[in-house]
Amino acid sequence: MKRRKRALNLFEMFSSDGKTWLLSNVAHTRKALFVITALFACEKMSSANSLSGVNDIVLKKKLISMHEHYDLENVTRTKLGEAEGNLFQFPVKFTVKDTNGSELMRLEGKKFSLRKQFTIYDNAGAELGIMQKKIAKLIGEEYWVEKAGVEFMRIYGNFTEHDYQMQVNGVQVASVHKKWFSVRDQLGVSITGEVDHRVVIGAVIVIEHIEVTERQRQHQT
Repeated sequence: MKRRKRALNLFEMFSSDGKTWLLSNVAHTRKALFVITALFACEKMSSANSLSGVNDIVLKKKLISMHEHYDLENVTRTKLGEAEGNLFQFPVKFTVKDTNGSELMRLEGKKFSLRKQFTIYDNAGAELGIMQKKIAKLIGEEYWVEKAGVEFMRIYGNFTEHDYQMQVNGVQVASVHKKWFSVRDQLGVSITGEVDHRVVIGAVIVIEHIEVTERQRQHQT
């Protein structure tokens, strides 16, 4: 009964042309409801295997030659996408792609910035947020993300130990941790609130690059 009700609700979301096509191509009502339910299940499965539909994400970091690479997976190790930055570029730019190789977003650093500024763009070039580091803070370290000059996210915690939180309007929406792993270059991201997944993923990559990769390179020189 619940499945039938859900299918009927989904049917009401179809356009008038979509309803006509469905009813003309699927003669029996029960079969039509089955088709709608199957479409809903496929959509749900697709969402569960996409970066925008997963709330627990694993980042696996690799430094290959002069490239900083991340594999993005869910907790069952299904690949969701990947990110890569060319360390030869100045400033560094990262591109995040899905498993089909389609660009989801990109991150671009600012050439000269005391605050280590990065801008997060969607795949059409629209700005999702500008991320900067607070250079004067009495206790700990902190980043913030703003859009159109208005701050909408704070990020604070222990960045080098991969233990930090993200807040929107004073409410925690995501956290980064190592609790799932003993492997050095793997970290977990848990999204627990209403927030654009792309901003969270972009922020994690930026922090990992600034706080870990850049510091390691400085110590090597």
